Amino acid sequence: MGERPDSPEPSVAEYWSSHHGGTETFSPLVYWLAVPEVQERFQSLSTGGQSVHWVNYCVERFLGGRTPVERMASLGCGTGALERHLALLQAFRRCDGFDIAPGALEVARRDAAAAGVTGLHYELGDIERLILPARGYDAIWFNGSLHHVRNLEEVCDGVAAALKPDGHVFLSEYVGADRFDFPERQKAAIRAAFELIPERYRCSFDRGVRGSVQRAPLIPDPRAVAAADPSEAVRSSAILEVVERRFEVVARHNAGGTILQFLLQAISGNFRTDDPGSLVVLDMLFRIEDALIAAGDIGSDFVLVVARPR
Repeated sequence: MGERPDSPEPSVAEYWSSHHGGTETFSPLVYWLAVPEVQERFQSLSTGGQSVHWVNYCVERFLGGRTPVERMASLGCGTGALERHLALLQAFRRCDGFDIAPGALEVARRDAAAAGVTGLHYELGDIERLILPARGYDAIWFNGSLHHVRNLEEVCDGVAAALKPDGHVFLSEYVGADRFDFPERQKAAIRAAFELIPERYRCSFDRGVRGSVQRAPLIPDPRAVAAADPSEAVRSSAILEVVERRFEVVARHNAGGTILQFLLQAISGNFRTDDPGSLVVLDMLFRIEDALIAAGDIGSDFVLVVARPR
């Protein structure tokens, strides 16, 4: 196992060392998936309606009877939440975690030690430069990391070669527009849904304007996205096509997020379990997204894909 020459892109490594799970960027006040009701919906959609977390679903349905498997890998592991979850399920004897960001790996190692998790091995590495052992893994996981890869073809070829013949690759991923450069119809739907949110639920928790009423959804500027993190959604729209050409897809579930991701950006903290009215509004937003996806008007920006080598 190793890495091809050339070091990880410094700006990307620095960005994800300070923008990771546990930081303000992903707090329940500003981040859509940190809202419990949104997270519950995401898990249900990701598993085809099962009342379990997507990781449990993947382990139980596709690795059931084989766990703990000998060896897994988590590519773009961040702060290690996925690996700790897998450890709780006793899914592996050894799991290798790779990430480009030293700061995130520091948190992953610290939290694994605090939880008493053994069998985890973390290594600094760029997904696009990793050289994985041939037929070395029973399972390889991407948890919101493959959409940061530019050379999808080479990475997927490497993953296919690194899986055992009966191995699986699991992807919980953003597969929407590159750099969040959404089509006009999608942006129009986000804006229209935002207008339906009562003003009292549009209080902003964005740094610098916290407490003010947000007047419009924070739909990203693709140029600003690329400037902040050159890897963000760099070729996200090509993921499904590349994966389907290189693997046999055995399960795929659409998880939505096409409207909700940026509709709720910076106002997520207004939707609270102790405010029943806010949850009624949130349910309305769920139904709008579901209806537009079901009608084929917009696609699903997030998916769960399970695949195996051809």
